[in-house]
Amino acid sequence: MYNKISFCIGFLTLIFLNACLAQKRSIDQVKKPNIVVILTDQQHVKMMSAAGNPYLSTPAMDEIAARGIRFEQAYCTSPVCGPARGSIITGMMPHQTGVEWNGQGVKSTIANSGRIFRENGYETVWAGKWHLPESYPSNNSEKNKSIQDYKVLPFWNSDESHHGLGSKTDPPLTKAVVSYLEDYNKKKPLFLTISYHNPHDICMYARKDGWTSENDSLLEIRYFGFKTKLAPIVGQDPRFIDNLPPLPHNHAIEKDEPKFITEKRMHHKEYGVETMFANQEFDSIEWKGYLNAYHKLTEMVDVEIGKILQSLKANGYEENTMIVFSSDHGDGAAAHKWAAKLSFYEESATIPLIVSWPEIQQKGMIDSKNSVSQIDILPTILDYANIESPQSLPGSSLLPLAEQGITKWREYTVVELADFVKDKSRKGRMIRVGPYKYSIYSTGEEQLFHVGNDPGETQNLAYQPLLDHVKSKCRVSLLEWGNKTNDSFILSLF
Repeated sequence: MYNKISFCIGFLTLIFLNACLAQKRSIDQVKKPNIVVILTDQQHVKMMSAAGNPYLSTPAMDEIAARGIRFEQAYCTSPVCGPARGSIITGMMPHQTGVEWNGQGVKSTIANSGRIFRENGYETVWAGKWHLPESYPSNNSEKNKSIQDYKVLPFWNSDESHHGLGSKTDPPLTKAVVSYLEDYNKKKPLFLTISYHNPHDICMYARKDGWTSENDSLLEIRYFGFKTKLAPIVGQDPRFIDNLPPLPHNHAIEKDEPKFITEKRMHHKEYGVETMFANQEFDSIEWKGYLNAYHKLTEMVDVEIGKILQSLKANGYEENTMIVFSSDHGDGAAAHKWAAKLSFYEESATIPLIVSWPEIQQKGMIDSKNSVSQIDILPTILDYANIESPQSLPGSSLLPLAEQGITKWREYTVVELADFVKDKSRKGRMIRVGPYKYSIYSTGEEQLFHVGNDPGETQNLAYQPLLDHVKSKCRVSLLEWGNKTNDSFILSLF
């Protein structure tokens, strides 16, 4: 009898322990989901069909939006590649990371997303464009094989001649990622960042040297009207011209534009060289060709993203994976006759930002109320993975905004600008407070727009006495942010 009782107790204990272990495994799986971050380059918030843009079709981006929450007031931390990317991987502002201009790397003392996730048991993989400082630090050759805290996925031989076009780098990147997902053993949860090049090729549209280039790598661009002075289809077929998208309603340069911005249009051999040529030499047809090319390049990268989504489904990642889709910064998109980035105008400073995860209560949510930032991406993915965020991070998790959308959010979002590395004194700060957007530059000039009533930013209200109280509130908030993040530029202004 005693042996039977002992056997029963032992058997029941074994069942109980197995149940506990199974529960623990279940909890561990919930705590450690896969995280996939997909980035494009130079895509502004309205450059998606999901955002209501009727001149392009982005089914893959739209699919992510349909399964998650899309933020309509999402801003980069700086409308420059390197500084913005530094913020994405660290959750900190450019003046904190040490990357205020391209060509700089994040301070080694700052923990990036790769380090944090690796220390919490994740396989951390970076695939594609880096730009901190090298555009592509790894390729199929032997040099530059790694990025600190990330396993770099090789996908392309940089010795090949392709002029850095996304049409040449993005497809092999997709192929490498799909192959990796198929072969990954899933012994560890996966933290994967896929960083695409396009629609960054729009930069080449406005570069004067490209107008005389006959390189085969540019041939596919001509179909888009990418270089209207080179593309016979634009000059000879009026049907093509008739089908070009219209110019934006805010195409004209703002009256009394700040000197800081006007000077940026004239800079040679720096980030803004494309802005200068576009502003001085494009006619209306060429500007429409610019927009058309921007749409087509965005559609091209959407095709690649679609292949990634299919691979995630086919390889069983869909039920336990958060997907974050965003970009480093926007593009002028012909508004204010501006090409490329490097401005606080909405087209350059806004980015798509979509967060999708299996357990979201209301799929297809749109947050048009709260202004959010790239500094919120890292706290969000850490929150979902149940990893404690460093207290030094100035951003916040976006997950509560998807829970009935009633949570209190911060009152403002700040964007930085350091636009000319040869003159490091040239800087600016922008703050979005409710419907207002206030900018101040190192020249002392100011801009104030009511983006709710004037989304095209055509009326600068900064010097209207009746709105001094609004400007004062924006300045107080900027000073608060300057103290919180130790921003010496802000602190020098007030």
